[in-house]
Amino acid sequence: MEKILTQQLRFLDEKGRERIFNGMNIDDKLIDSESFRYNLNEEFFKKYKAFGFDIIRLAITWQNLEPKMGKYNEKYLKSIDDIFALAEKYGVYILIDMHQDIYSGNDGKSVGDGAPSWAAMTDGAKPRMPVFVWADGYFFGRWVHNSFDHFWNNDYYRGVGLQDRYCELWKMLAGRYGDSPALFGFDLMNEPFPGSMSRRMFLKLVGNVAKAVMFNEKIDRKTMLSSLLKRDTAGMLNCIKGNVIRDVMQHIDDLEAEFDIKKYSPFLNKTTAAIREVTDNGIIMMEQCYLCNNGIKQSAPPITVNGKREELQCFGPHAYDIMVDTPLYKYANADRVKAFFTEMRNTQLRLNVPCIVGEWGGCSDNKDTSWFPHAYELLDFFDEQHWGQLYWDYHGDDLDSPLMTMLSRTHPVAVAGEIVSYGFNKKENAFTLSFKAEKKGESIIYVHKPFTAECDLKFKVLEEYESGASLISFKTDAGEHSIKLKITE
Repeated sequence: MEKILTQQLRFLDEKGRERIFNGMNIDDKLIDSESFRYNLNEEFFKKYKAFGFDIIRLAITWQNLEPKMGKYNEKYLKSIDDIFALAEKYGVYILIDMHQDIYSGNDGKSVGDGAPSWAAMTDGAKPRMPVFVWADGYFFGRWVHNSFDHFWNNDYYRGVGLQDRYCELWKMLAGRYGDSPALFGFDLMNEPFPGSMSRRMFLKLVGNVAKAVMFNEKIDRKTMLSSLLKRDTAGMLNCIKGNVIRDVMQHIDDLEAEFDIKKYSPFLNKTTAAIREVTDNGIIMMEQCYLCNNGIKQSAPPITVNGKREELQCFGPHAYDIMVDTPLYKYANADRVKAFFTEMRNTQLRLNVPCIVGEWGGCSDNKDTSWFPHAYELLDFFDEQHWGQLYWDYHGDDLDSPLMTMLSRTHPVAVAGEIVSYGFNKKENAFTLSFKAEKKGESIIYVHKPFTAECDLKFKVLEEYESGASLISFKTDAGEHSIKLKITE
């Protein structure tokens, strides 16, 4: 497997080819797991690769790795070892994600996941189960806010700072997997949350939403009222389009910047420094605050180690429509989500790093196809930005579900030059790629169905799959090149 590097906005392999990665999130958020929850065996990896996936965001938790302070769960780690071994065999990269949701599961007293109970310092605030959706602990949970405050402040538990202990955990993982050819990198914390600072953000956000609904000229209030009276939920929600998002969210930017600069950025630098004590391998992924998933500006600077910019870093944004995790997600509006991702594109350009979408999708039933038009719009948007993607998320049987008809699509894998544009036109049933090359090279494309090449370049089939999909390569000289593949089935 090629080691993956970074150059400004692009991922490169050791041959200097631009890489675009596609895959899924596969998580184990269960409490007290003795091994990873899914059996990612040989059959899984064969199918996974056949659908054109070459990366997994492997979501694991502090709680399962270190259930008791200073004692790592060796049995659990061996199951991760097995995943890495098979990933290497089948050429699939692993992004290790230290996952959390509302900080901790609190020994089953909340629906959260992440930190072990010993690292959840709630100051007596009692965890509880959600009233509305799983995330309401972020909005109303003092036990969540207090736990995050103690973590960001690196407060002591039994004489050791919480962040210090977290860094030791990452050093252990870096030592264990840092030399694996399958390692893509390290996602330091899923959707970091500001803690008690969020109270001011929520209050301001609610006020700004109310003002926008009443006064923003971009909202068709007549249609909204009519839809409300008709109980037309889709019509009402569609009155809030993407062009309204920044009007609302920009008022939270300063509060978010305070968290990003004072708390989040020092954490990123400290944790990265700990990993770099152990290995120089692996790309460090910067995420964004949970609240930024809906278009608030992210303000953290690039990651540095000992004052020097980290060479291998990338951005991994997440975004879902505002109706995510509710039955109303069938009304998801791609225009809104593209507005969220447009703000994240601004962050990528500011940081001058490559980007792969860390989470998107969010349909609770992966067998539901009604929201696929929404998904196709987002996939096209990702292609326009030259972003790979990691779908949220794998449910155990998805490789045999209709979801694959949407996620498995023709895309560039490795391009021997700088990509100008690429994309799949569903109406024409055709994929196009254009790029500029400075020297000879071999480009690789995954094609999801039988095809004909409508270009002068000759191709070679590298791998064929039972589904009719294939992995093909084109050899090119220096210059500008265009490739068009017409799907014939």
